[in-house]
Amino acid sequence: MKFCAVLSSVLLLLAGCNSHQTTPVYKTGLVVFKDFDSTRHFDTSSANSLRPVRIDVFYPSTDSVTHAALSYGDILDMYEQRFNFNTPIDSCKRTSMELAKAFAEYLHVDSGAKMLSYKTGVYRDLKQPVDRLPLIVYAAGMNGSSWDNVILFDSLAKKGFVVACVSSVGKFPGFMTAAVDLDEQVRDILFVIDQMKKLPYIDASKIGLLSWSLGGSAITKAAMLSNEIKCLLSFDGTEIHYYGFDKDWDTQFDEIKTIAPFTPASITVPYMYLGSEHPAKNDSVYSLPAHVNSSEKYFLKFNNGIHENFSSIVSIAKAVDPKIGNIDSNRHEVICDLAATFFNQYLKQDKSVNTRKYIEKLVVSSPSKYDTAWPVYLHK
Repeated sequence: MKFCAVLSSVLLLLAGCNSHQTTPVYKTGLVVFKDFDSTRHFDTSSANSLRPVRIDVFYPSTDSVTHAALSYGDILDMYEQRFNFNTPIDSCKRTSMELAKAFAEYLHVDSGAKMLSYKTGVYRDLKQPVDRLPLIVYAAGMNGSSWDNVILFDSLAKKGFVVACVSSVGKFPGFMTAAVDLDEQVRDILFVIDQMKKLPYIDASKIGLLSWSLGGSAITKAAMLSNEIKCLLSFDGTEIHYYGFDKDWDTQFDEIKTIAPFTPASITVPYMYLGSEHPAKNDSVYSLPAHVNSSEKYFLKFNNGIHENFSSIVSIAKAVDPKIGNIDSNRHEVICDLAATFFNQYLKQDKSVNTRKYIEKLVVSSPSKYDTAWPVYLHK
């Protein structure tokens, strides 16, 4: 009997070990590719000026950690090199400080230095994956970069996804200001997909797109061009446009609709749009998702939410300056969970999760916080 008891204990221990083996505990690694697209020129006056495409790849690693995680300042430092890979680090740090100062002033944080010092969960120089994993390509907001959503990237990598962040620079001289810049962002996304498929740890049959702000218009156009994309997730993207608040941007948006391709009905893959609160005094609304031809289409509005809730900026501010309190009402945590649920369902084909049920549960438990009614589509 004693032997049976000991044997049972050993078997239970082995079962526990096997369980841990099938569910790895990941750290998030970061590797940066400074690439050039030889099919495009950046400065059209120079035959040798190829299009720069910087790709920040966040990946899951089972490596042990022997060094410190990157700070948010380290992530911001990479921004300045998005189109000039040789920008001196001192110049990068000056830009980082200006960005952090602007974030701090907007969110009433004591100082930008606090935000720069925030420790992420991301590490350089970790061993890269040995298994083939799903790929999520992230299209940043206008003139954005990895600093947009580093907390989200860390969250997704820890769940077994590879996230490739595209820092687009638009037309020459490299600062996105108008609708014409969007075409370069779309082509950047397709270039990154082709480059990432060459890596041994990427499962080319499981590719999804993720975006914030202007990146939403970019990923929808990319999905109109490529049949390799399995699903789309847009955070407060510009593919839904509320006319009447900014006449200049109204004009730019009308130009975006004229940039080929513009065939929303050709998008048939699962699509989810998470949006912020918009005032009701708009002249009209254009909703590209209303024309998406997918049977698995989701919309969730975060009542009283702001555009920045769909980035990591608010969460970092909250973490470094407790006096400002819970300024995002845990919205970013919900956004991260929803993103993981969506990509688990449609990239990993995980039957244990269900995006629609997740959204329904949110609305039932907190009807004042969420709304699933798509914006009314009105012709301008």
